[in-house]
Amino acid sequence: MTVSAKGSEITEYQGGPGHRLGANVVAQRLEAALYARQFSLRIDRAGITRCFILLTGGAGEILGGKVPMLLNAPALAWLPVETGHHLGIAAGSQGHIVWLSDQFANNALGDHAESAQLRNLIDRPVVANQFDKPGIVAELEHCLAAVERETRESEGGSWVYLSAQIALILVHCWRLSGLEEVSRQGHSTNSTTLLKFRNLVEIHFRDHWTIAQYANALGVPHDRLHDVCKRSLSRTPLQLVHERLAHEATRRLVRSGFTIEQVAADLGFKTTTYFSRFFSREIGMSPGRYRTEAASNRPNLSQLASDSYADWP
Repeated sequence: MTVSAKGSEITEYQGGPGHRLGANVVAQRLEAALYARQFSLRIDRAGITRCFILLTGGAGEILGGKVPMLLNAPALAWLPVETGHHLGIAAGSQGHIVWLSDQFANNALGDHAESAQLRNLIDRPVVANQFDKPGIVAELEHCLAAVERETRESEGGSWVYLSAQIALILVHCWRLSGLEEVSRQGHSTNSTTLLKFRNLVEIHFRDHWTIAQYANALGVPHDRLHDVCKRSLSRTPLQLVHERLAHEATRRLVRSGFTIEQVAADLGFKTTTYFSRFFSREIGMSPGRYRTEAASNRPNLSQLASDSYADWP
């Protein structure tokens, strides 16, 4: 990691048993200084792909991406980190930076009903400037300070503790971005049905619900759900459920320390053989081969099952 500032403490959480892919959370406090500073946002840690930036005082700018992003405190930014991304802050500016692995960001969201909506946030940059909602800055500072402390001390239960803090920050990002308001209004009937369907899939894809069960839970006929999915996304409900399941399988094969048998069981497959057949049909190769080739850094391999899933509403 290249940092051109002095006096800013950096701590990192490596992860406990079952999380052996290098650092999952890296935290840095930005202390006020008498001079302008610049920080690289790309760090030398395998799997670190996202970052939060909270400015509690001063101003700054995120450069190196497609569009420069201005920050005026209090400001909160969330972004997928790209090569060349860097943060410049003015003299006197202060705040926090927290970097996350993709695995940690997704795990922090959990499997709640709102998780599907929050996942819309994961791959898009969000900047909220000069927000004046009472108490938000104090809450965010509390969460980020807790992350910094936990990465430094790394006590028992750190993965759960850090996940809870990161989830709270993501919820604040979602609310400040305006995505929460968009999700509550302005949807067509079809979009609303798809959003509710995605929420149910997020909760029950490991339970291997039938499409009839999803339709019953939504209170719509099976044919109606099929028509909405085909018209809006050009895929059947079953294809969408399978894509979500395949997406999760690829993510766990690459980013967890689980065996293939453990991945299969955790995703609700009765046998490893059934899981292997499903995976090979959806992805085009066996789970073992996928894991091996992903480990050799084959370009874009991890996107095989995730691109289509990302275009849900």
